Amino acid sequence: MESTTKNKFLIFKITWTLLLLGAICDYVIVDKFSFGFFSINLPLSSVTAVIYLLAFVFVYPLREVVSISKIKFNNTNLILIFLLLIMAYISSYFSVMPKFAITTTTTRYLLYFFIFLATILYYNYFQEAGKFILKSFVYINILVAVSSLADYFIPWFNRLLIDSFGHMENKHSALKIGDIIYPRPSGLVTDTNLTAFSITFSSFLLMLNLKNFNKYFNYSFYILSGISFGMLASRSSLIIITFFFACILVFKLATGKKAIILILIFYAVQLITPQTQARILQLFDDKNRIEEMEIGRPLVWKAAFIAMKMKPGVGIGSGVFFKQSDLYISKVKGEISENKFNEEITNPNHVPEEGINPHNIFFVMIIEYGIPGLILFLVLVFYNFFKIIFKKKKYITLIGMLGILFVSSLSNYAPYYKYYLLILIIFYVSINSNLIFNNDVQQNK
Repeated sequence: MESTTKNKFLIFKITWTLLLLGAICDYVIVDKFSFGFFSINLPLSSVTAVIYLLAFVFVYPLREVVSISKIKFNNTNLILIFLLLIMAYISSYFSVMPKFAITTTTTRYLLYFFIFLATILYYNYFQEAGKFILKSFVYINILVAVSSLADYFIPWFNRLLIDSFGHMENKHSALKIGDIIYPRPSGLVTDTNLTAFSITFSSFLLMLNLKNFNKYFNYSFYILSGISFGMLASRSSLIIITFFFACILVFKLATGKKAIILILIFYAVQLITPQTQARILQLFDDKNRIEEMEIGRPLVWKAAFIAMKMKPGVGIGSGVFFKQSDLYISKVKGEISENKFNEEITNPNHVPEEGINPHNIFFVMIIEYGIPGLILFLVLVFYNFFKIIFKKKKYITLIGMLGILFVSSLSNYAPYYKYYLLILIIFYVSINSNLIFNNDVQQNK
């Protein structure tokens, strides 16, 4: 690289790292700043996203902004995602909470769409961009794991997350052994299942690329992430990380005793955490299984089905189910009258005590964007399946995509979508290298 290009690449690395940190740290710099009739809140994630895009405008040479067809990513994906964004705006405009749906959620989706485009262009311009993106994601998950441990063991850090990062006073969920309650710490990421998903995907990437990291880092990563993962006790992520590791061993994507030892360490350290021990005990608890069916995901999915029937043609708008989830759940449980439900469901100022997401990405699409939104999303998914299987024949990428879809079918991350979207961007730009750093062969233009 010539000197100017090196400086530009350094700016990319700094702003990309800031973008990752901003998405992880759900911190609001300015809360409800008012200027006359105009009021805003200013989350760190939005600030770092704008910095990333502004830097792109100055760093990326405009003469290199060629037509999308010349970029190494099929523009069909870009068209489908853009159509989904249009559908999101239409649904949000006709929502009972149009201001919230448009400004708080959909417009930020648009911001991350521009980040997606900028990252694709960076990947094709800088020879080492793809490698840096994947490596930075692995490194940042050391912070994710350590922050979740600090959340559990260090009271003042837990207090900091509550006071300054918007975490709930009481954890989203906890596990019990006898009469003792063990919280599931989430760390900086805010959402426990999203923290687990992040560790899952980064563990998969690291296992595929062990030779690109120091052996002491590899051992440290799987020890720390294993303990953190055990405390998170996310069943969907546990299933998918087991699937990832099984594929790695069966198809010899990582070979030798070292890979097997690291995988065994990852599982072994989980057993020392009380949260994992509680999960194991739950397997033999008939009462708990019955409660899970009554108040767990099946209950949320029944509520999601009611929401789906409200506006099947256009949807209820981006993020609105989260704001109204208590009403739908109360209706499923028979705790609210039909008249009261109809009155509150059209109230644009309704604020739930605790919002719950639909825990299924397919439900999200049909609830928030109606049948057209679901169809667009299904076309996007199946198009990429066939492209990866038949055209690219990149089966490592297919394994990663199956894992993401599985987890997203049991947990979706509204309103903590910023970091989730970045993980998807990281996955998408890594398709060309099949998630392996040494296959990163694009040339600097």
